Amino acid sequence: MFKKCLTSLAFGVLMSTSVMAETVYVSDIQFIAIREGQSNNTRAVERGLKSGTPLVVLDKSSGYTKVRTPQGNEGWAADYFLSENRVSRDQLVRLETKLTEAAEAKLNAEEALDEEKAKTTDLVNQVQQLNSERSSLQNQLNEINELAQKARSIVEANEESAYKIESLQQQLNAIQGENQMLKSSKEQRWFIIGATTIIIGVLAGLVLPATRKKKTSTGSWS
Repeated sequence: MFKKCLTSLAFGVLMSTSVMAETVYVSDIQFIAIREGQSNNTRAVERGLKSGTPLVVLDKSSGYTKVRTPQGNEGWAADYFLSENRVSRDQLVRLETKLTEAAEAKLNAEEALDEEKAKTTDLVNQVQQLNSERSSLQNQLNEINELAQKARSIVEANEESAYKIESLQQQLNAIQGENQMLKSSKEQRWFIIGATTIIIGVLAGLVLPATRKKKTSTGSWS
């Protein structure tokens, strides 16, 4: 007995859960009311529910369905006021909304595509400008290399010229030294000649008078 009760209770819970999970919609009738009981004579819990309003199913009985509105009110509504599917007008509105959203998304995508194209064009222009600048820099580098080569050649030529100048200066110094030596030798030679002449003159001055005196003395003796 206890098992049968437990089984019945579980089945009731499952059925209740499946019913509570169901959703129905107000049909194409423009406005309906949710009432306390299963009769149009009972008090309205909520009025003015327009078509397409989603209602949570709580219970079903004798052509009526107990529902909960989006505002949280609970009441009964006749089944002919309800539909398991969204009404055609509501579906049309939803489709129109989706179509509008799709058109906006398409427009946004086209704008984004145009922006990407503009960015791509800008990048291509930048790449071309960079290539042009690179070519210009390469030409400048080639010119700098040529100038550097010429400068090295000039430096080498200057070094060679400096070596030649130094060598010539050394030769000139040697020649000047030799000339100085020759000049000194010549001066010494003239000095010796002059000194010899003076000595000869002095000797002559000494010898000649003595000779004259001797000749005079000899003549007197005769």
